[in-house]
Amino acid sequence: MELKPGANSVHFKSQGLQLAGDLYTPDNFDPSASYPAIVFAGPFNQVKEQMGAVYGKKLSSKGYVFLTFDHRGYGDSEGDVRNNEKFDWKQEGIRDAISYVRTLPFIDREKLYGLGGCAGGGYVALVAVTDKRLKAIASVSGVMNPQAMFFEAMTREQLIPMFQAANESRQRQYESGEVEYADGYGYEGIDPNTLADGARREGYEYYMTDRAGTSRYPHFSIHTVANLLEDQPMTNPTAWAPYLYTPYLGIYGEKAMGDTGPLTVAYHAVCSEPKELFEVPGASHVSLYDIDQDVDRAVDRIDKFFRKY
Repeated sequence: MELKPGANSVHFKSQGLQLAGDLYTPDNFDPSASYPAIVFAGPFNQVKEQMGAVYGKKLSSKGYVFLTFDHRGYGDSEGDVRNNEKFDWKQEGIRDAISYVRTLPFIDREKLYGLGGCAGGGYVALVAVTDKRLKAIASVSGVMNPQAMFFEAMTREQLIPMFQAANESRQRQYESGEVEYADGYGYEGIDPNTLADGARREGYEYYMTDRAGTSRYPHFSIHTVANLLEDQPMTNPTAWAPYLYTPYLGIYGEKAMGDTGPLTVAYHAVCSEPKELFEVPGASHVSLYDIDQDVDRAVDRIDKFFRKY
């Protein structure tokens, strides 16, 4: 395989499908040398060209081989059901990505790490509970407990109609044989000026503009399967945190303490040792996706942490 420094298009098998990835290699890459490696899992519905590309460029410049990839049914990867944010599928993708990276002759198998952003932070943490090929993991703006985001933040009266709508969508799909899709972000048709400052507005500015939206990344979509809420609320990485037994670094933005920051703090509080927590001053949940001054501080801390293990 001919590889150049920087981004390289690669493919690997998972669940009988071919997944597409970008493998970032260090400056002055030498295929006869041995490098530490990072497998990255991105935020909800993202494709490899978004947050993964930002961190791939920066961490490869620090000497890592970095893999970001499109999960089953996303981006350039195969899969008939598109944009299905299903942990079981994504878990298998992460495990197979680890397997793929370990086949590369220039990888130091004893220095293989996992990194996840937003939802991917929780997925990597769950995988790492039993996948000890990862020597350390880190999450950035990690959604470390979707269960809490639903069952602890919403009432029974709010939740039941949402679940019933998802169930009816499943029924229609079963009867018609056609997959139903819905706006997974809730941004379609809204006036962004009505959004209050915070994660919702930031998300709109990221996903619905040329900053990181479909106009820039045509294979990205805000749509996901309409029965998403049958699965998503049942994922709880924090329940498994005491049994991680793999070094963990949790990174969150100072301004994210009104949304996802507490999820990382709570995960860290019950996580097994060794563990570290890093609040990025002035950063928010979304700024840690692509704003250089915030990402650079996260990357420096990730590099420092991984080099210990």
